[in-house]
Amino acid sequence: MIELTYYTGKDCGVCQVLKPKLREAVLSTFSGQVDFKEVDVAENREDAAQNRVFTLPVVIIKLDGREVKRFVRAFGVHQVTQYLEGLISPIA
Repeated sequence: MIELTYYTGKDCGVCQVLKPKLREAVLSTFSGQVDFKEVDVAENREDAAQNRVFTLPVVIIKLDGREVKRFVRAFGVHQVTQYLEGLISPIA
């Protein structure tokens, strides 16, 4: 199973703009193939610390529980969806 975790914060303007676009792109394109999870770092400090999230926004993609890709600060929705397409193609 592929898991995408989006680390965000209420005070992060970029996070707030990117969040709905990323969620929509992932859920509409990869429905049933990618588990989308959102983590607010202020509310889940332990999760953020365990995953070494020190800046925002961050996307961590895991395959079968193992991290395979991390996008940090400067990235776009297209980069994330393109990576997911490449990851899913060999699986499908």
